[in-house]
Amino acid sequence: MYLKFLFCKSAYRSIGIGMPSALIFVPIFIFCLSCKQPFTSPTNASVPSYLVVDGYLNAGTDSTFITLSRTRGMDSTIKGIPETNAQVSVLGASGAIYPLTEQAGGKYLVVALNLNPADNYQLQILTKDGKKYLSDPISVVQTPPIDSISWKMNSTGADNKLGVTVYANTHDPLNKTWYYRWEYVETWEYHTVFDSYDYYSDGQVFGRNVDSLINACWFTEPSTNITIATSSNLSQDIIFEKPLVFIPQGTQKLGVRYSILVKQYGTTKQSYEYWENLKKNTELTGSIFDPQPSQVAGNIHCQSNPGETVLGYVSASTSQQARIFIESRLFPSWGFKTIPTSGCSQILVTQDSFLYYFGGRGLIPLFEKPPPRTMISFWATMPACADCTLQGGKAQKPSYW
Repeated sequence: MYLKFLFCKSAYRSIGIGMPSALIFVPIFIFCLSCKQPFTSPTNASVPSYLVVDGYLNAGTDSTFITLSRTRGMDSTIKGIPETNAQVSVLGASGAIYPLTEQAGGKYLVVALNLNPADNYQLQILTKDGKKYLSDPISVVQTPPIDSISWKMNSTGADNKLGVTVYANTHDPLNKTWYYRWEYVETWEYHTVFDSYDYYSDGQVFGRNVDSLINACWFTEPSTNITIATSSNLSQDIIFEKPLVFIPQGTQKLGVRYSILVKQYGTTKQSYEYWENLKKNTELTGSIFDPQPSQVAGNIHCQSNPGETVLGYVSASTSQQARIFIESRLFPSWGFKTIPTSGCSQILVTQDSFLYYFGGRGLIPLFEKPPPRTMISFWATMPACADCTLQGGKAQKPSYW
């Protein structure tokens, strides 16, 4: 395939040089059509069922969640294969045992471990098929506070796209941490094009109360990318303006008000290297110039079968968090959208056509047309133009808003 690609490339360059292009273009074109071939992934039947361990030990007062699942084939339509009915516990070198309680979907929970920073710990997993898995000894990292979460209007990427970048800033005055990882949860408020003060039910239109308004919603989305940084190449343990998220100009996130809750974790060098390799394998591979896939070795091993592959890396640390808000009024000319819907318009629906427009076509009444009028009438619109919940958000304002 690679030799064929080189031939195609050199052949196209030779068109018109040394001989009439009409004599060589057709055969070269036909040959080069075969340079691209469809890829068929291996069958799911050949994919081993490896145990996947996802989570970390929160050494402070926050809850610890460990998610257990099994690998699946590339062609599988199943979103996840949870590992249920397992016995999961944290073992301290001093003899302390902290059992986790199983939740839905292969999640296991323990509240407020309050681990001793001077002790080492291991995660133990006993699966329903009788196998025992144990992590390497884990030391506890004390995470320094977040100095600030900042943001800038700027451009990024090869296409010089405009937008807003959110950054994390931190430092360890004791110069002990050096390796960091972040997770975040974004929440943004957005509004509909039109406000609906009424609703239709069983042939009649009723007024909405304050708790049932659907013109303003809040959408919450956790981070899915791997965000890590190290200051190990510096003389002081300082992280300055580590990019967390980029919000492109014109998107809905900054249409009204935006908030981001950032969680910061100190980690070990070994854990950092694990996440760095995983990031290269999952996010950066896209061309021959990107880092190529490599084996990502975790720190969890099967005691029943030492040769079995186990995916995942468990670390232990305290966590720090900080939240900021960004207001849309700070971007008067940036064109952030209120709702991802165009072509919204209003029509007047009279009482004799309620059943057709509201019952049949599903339009939403907005408000009653005041007199003078020949009969009771309501201005109405399409659902996407007046119901914010159709965009995936919730109409209940978060408690921290």
